[in-house]
Amino acid sequence: MTLEAVYRHGVFEPLGPVNLVEEQRVRLSIEPTGNGDAHSWLRKVQELQSAVLKRHGPLPDSAADIAADRMR
Repeated sequence: MTLEAVYRHGVFEPLGPVNLVEEQRVRLSIEPTGNGDAHSWLRKVQELQSAVLKRHGPLPDSAADIAADRMR
């Protein structure tokens, strides 16, 4: 079983269902997910954005179409 958890106030809090019985002993292997580093996340987003622009070019401006649709 693999699950994500948050370490808060000295306790691991699961982010989803655990499906274990109370007091059941388990063995944990801790692996940080890297979600805490905003700069790293932003770099990945910018790399993805650059790859999409390189592959497909800039997206057309659809603001006029959206405005016209809302006027109907």
